[in-house]
Amino acid sequence: MFNYWAHLTVKLRIPGLEPLAYVGQVDDNGTGLFSAGFETPAPAEIPVSVVIRCIESLFANIEGLPFVFRHLFLYGGLSFEACVDMFRRHMGPPPGHDVLLAFNKQPIEELLVQAIALKHTAIVARERMLGDQADLSFRHALQQVWVVQAQQTPQALPFRLLFVIMLLYLYGRPHHALGILQNLEPLVWNTAPKPHDSPATKAQYEAYLYLYFILERYPMPNLRYGCILMSISDILSEIDGVPSDRLHTVIVAALNRTTAVTVPQVLGNEPIQASVDNYQSLELQTHLQLRAYMNTILEHMYSAQRAYCRPDEVAGVITEIGRRLDLWYWNLPLNLRFPRHPSSFRLASNNVSHLLDELRFRYYATIFLVNRPILYHVLHARYQNAVSATNATNAGPSVQDPILDPWVYESCHNCVQNATMIILLHSKRHETTRHEYFESWSNLQHLIAAYAIILQVQASAISILLQGYGDPEQLLDLADAALEHGLNRPPNVRESLGILRHIRENFRRDTPRTPSSTRCRITSPVQSVASHQSQPGSRS
Repeated sequence: MFNYWAHLTVKLRIPGLEPLAYVGQVDDNGTGLFSAGFETPAPAEIPVSVVIRCIESLFANIEGLPFVFRHLFLYGGLSFEACVDMFRRHMGPPPGHDVLLAFNKQPIEELLVQAIALKHTAIVARERMLGDQADLSFRHALQQVWVVQAQQTPQALPFRLLFVIMLLYLYGRPHHALGILQNLEPLVWNTAPKPHDSPATKAQYEAYLYLYFILERYPMPNLRYGCILMSISDILSEIDGVPSDRLHTVIVAALNRTTAVTVPQVLGNEPIQASVDNYQSLELQTHLQLRAYMNTILEHMYSAQRAYCRPDEVAGVITEIGRRLDLWYWNLPLNLRFPRHPSSFRLASNNVSHLLDELRFRYYATIFLVNRPILYHVLHARYQNAVSATNATNAGPSVQDPILDPWVYESCHNCVQNATMIILLHSKRHETTRHEYFESWSNLQHLIAAYAIILQVQASAISILLQGYGDPEQLLDLADAALEHGLNRPPNVRESLGILRHIRENFRRDTPRTPSSTRCRITSPVQSVASHQSQPGSRS
């Protein structure tokens, strides 16, 4: 967006900035945990009893973890017993005798589990030293990454996936995560369970496949760094790439063999409903379905051939995805439904479980993503039409600009509304959570994009689309605060925020604001019913 959306690029006046390369450059030039000269005063050893206590705390509060962590710990081979047993073996006689674990002598498997357990306890208990030791544990794990990469056994899969998830949710390093995921394909391909293997082995392998599917399209757009499925899928949504055909075939075939969940054929049959009684199965299915819808959007609307597409060229895809997303929502059991409009969000924000945050984020992001090309066309129609007029021949009748079609404006409205929802969701979580929490780098990229969308629409001829959502400036303030404060704020996110602030300041300088009596003020996305109803500009 910083490179191709003209309303942003004309306001981007930072000398030497390369919009398509800065994320990788910032990572390469960093001086923190991933740099060669990293130093910390934290001791590189810890009592084994402390690690076990932190693991117990992690699993006692497992519902507070992101879905991918929970699924890996509950079904992917890293159960509480498996994690604790790694460290109990160090506690030999006499009974109760404690042992100091030296980080430079621990295997990578211990270091990864130790790092996530220490980091979680450090956040919840606000123990900074534990947080520093968690980072140091992860630093030592990084130095052994070749060990786990070289292992081509099923036992290595959960630790590789844990490595990837930590890179995305704790340290914001999408390129490192992508590299590890790319090397996972042979392991996933070659370690599929045999027909005579136990149901537990097959179920565990399924868990790996689901996480791989989710993660493959998560973190990176237009950086040309390669490609990887929900981990790989989540990475590729932000990095740009297409999963290998062979891997896609293997995973879909494997998923279709399971009796619990199947990957939805997005443009084929209707979604399959799971049993309402099986919450874990239902939660997994909803994540997989939304991930599959997003993959379809990326395939049909974000390929090089679709660049600068006109609304009529993608109307069929948008219509079908929109219909299926609406059906998906109304097929949810009542306890999984969530607000889809800013006004209802504010009314219900205190009554929605944080366990639904990830699910509704995926929903908002999917609608945001499918409608964004249409908003791009509307915002840049003048430039597009000028180019088209220059290249057009004099033959044939003129074609009516699709921008006049009512559905196009409805699509723009959906994009802006869900950009607003993404901002409100992040802001509400930051305001209502007592401590920091694990947050995906990929989700933050959608927040950055939502910030950029509101910034442009506010200063455009279609700014009326923001009416009813409150003062756009205060909405941007909420996005700004959510991006600035949090656990997973690596240099590349801070650099993106700096770019957005630079562009915003240039918008302010070049486009003086005029007071408007139709705007209401947002002070927080979390408001009481009474205070919300007293604001004349808020409506459903």
